[in-house]
Amino acid sequence: MHILVTGARGFVGRGLMPLLAAYGHTGLATGRSAPTDLPRGWSGAERGQVLSNAIDAPHADAIIHLEVKQHAARPTPADIADFERVNVGGTRDWLDWATRHGVRRFVFTSSIKAVAPSPRPQFEQAPLEPDTPYGASKARGEQLVHEWARGDATRAAVILRPAPVYGPGNEANLAAFVRQIRAGRPCLVGAGTTQKSIVSRGNLAAALEFAAVEARPGLEIFNVSDRETLSLAELARIIADLAAAPPPRRVPALAARLLAPLGDLVSLATGRDFPLTTARLRAMEETSVFPCDKLAAAGFRHPQTTREGLAEMLGK
Repeated sequence: MHILVTGARGFVGRGLMPLLAAYGHTGLATGRSAPTDLPRGWSGAERGQVLSNAIDAPHADAIIHLEVKQHAARPTPADIADFERVNVGGTRDWLDWATRHGVRRFVFTSSIKAVAPSPRPQFEQAPLEPDTPYGASKARGEQLVHEWARGDATRAAVILRPAPVYGPGNEANLAAFVRQIRAGRPCLVGAGTTQKSIVSRGNLAAALEFAAVEARPGLEIFNVSDRETLSLAELARIIADLAAAPPPRRVPALAARLLAPLGDLVSLATGRDFPLTTARLRAMEETSVFPCDKLAAAGFRHPQTTREGLAEMLGK
């Protein structure tokens, strides 16, 4: 297939491009500046040049849309404006481009934050009830993809909702957790039994390729997570083992709840993230399970276990 990949310079894009080439796909990779160091059979271009038709882009069989303004824990007005501009406006731009150029397959990388948090496993039919500005922008992007798919019965759209992504060079999501474990600092609250869905970059890249190839007319939504869902304590033990770090340390739950407001004050006063804040405590205690059963039933096979993905992240 000949594929157009947006946001190819980002963390996920850097892992996706070699995989697409390994599967024999060719295409065009775009970004705010033209991606470089691309595999054989791929060229790079600035997104603005492609969208404005300043260059003659070759026909694409599918678009994999990765462009994103990432989640911010404490979004500023500028962040919120960028969520709208990139996550909503950028999606609309590429859907319009697909329409003008007769592209009938569109893979949209959404987020589990497009739906409301829940203590129960969240499946694909969960309503779009985000509780963050970032999640709201991703939900609006999903709605645009729905409208595009409904506009022509021959169009095939796939919405992927990845769990937090981890992998080599990642400085978000699991990165802070890994640093705490390696340094021997407390990383768990209480027993650490809270379950969290996560997804390795390798598994997400494989799911994106699968979605582009297997897309059928209409619209499908899939959660994307590692095959196994582990507790924070289980994740911490795997990371400590791979990193040859001390056994994961814990903070009693009551002590954590007393310390978190102090962390808020320190963060506000210094402008630096304190290891334990109210937001971080809430995230650590909040179950976030997004099963990938539907994706597996469609024929997808995870190329990595969570341990293998963590080993790759840690360079092991």
